[in-house]
Amino acid sequence: MTVRAPIAGLVEGEHVLPAETSHYLCRVRRLEPGDRFVAFDPAARTEAEATIVLASPSAARARIEVVRAADVVAASDIVLVYALAKGDKVDDVVRDATELGATRIIVTRTERAVVKAPADRVREKLDRWRRIAEQAARQCGRADPPSIDGVLDWPDALERASDCDMRFCLDPRADLALGTALLRSVERGTSLAFAIGPEGGLSPAEIATARARGFLPASLGRFVLRTETVAAAVLGAVRILSGGDDDDSNGDDDSNGDDDSNGDA
Repeated sequence: MTVRAPIAGLVEGEHVLPAETSHYLCRVRRLEPGDRFVAFDPAARTEAEATIVLASPSAARARIEVVRAADVVAASDIVLVYALAKGDKVDDVVRDATELGATRIIVTRTERAVVKAPADRVREKLDRWRRIAEQAARQCGRADPPSIDGVLDWPDALERASDCDMRFCLDPRADLALGTALLRSVERGTSLAFAIGPEGGLSPAEIATARARGFLPASLGRFVLRTETVAAAVLGAVRILSGGDDDDSNGDDDSNGDDDSNGDA
């Protein structure tokens, strides 16, 4: 199983690795001098073969070989507008969305959400979610974890996704079945956005706002699903319909319990 580690600003040569990366490689994965891994740059969507030169859990050194375009990146833009939820639900959705190919995640406030996001905690939450996305990308073989924005008001969050070709607002009361419309969109290779409400559902006013911004209300069927289940269902459907051509990984889990997140959304 290939060991992967994110390194920002990836360039060829010998370098001291960041403390977090050093800890993962040398403490969690127990790599020693001469052991190899794949380094990837999430922002540049590049990667390179690398070799540990000095094993240290706080300041390891590695020799980075020729930097190349990453093999596994998302094939098309898929945006998830997700309502802030209680417990560790946002953590789980970020992790699942990363593994299922989302390219952007926009966390939003909604009328019926139980959880609120005080301004002084937003930066902390964003840092946490971005770290989770990076860890999930490392695990599933992606070199391009999704960008994460928030916590935004509903109209602003929808506006951030307005550049997508097709936009859907998930609503169990909608007449439009998502399946047929989604199949056509995937076959055309269009960029996609999905807006998902909170546990209490979206209000009629919020659905009207989504309609006004080009989001089609669509239903997954008569069953009422949990918000995190909806996210996994729609993104999983996109992967299946598109043939999963943006990822050739086989689901190996290299996390070994090193994820330091503790659901506090």
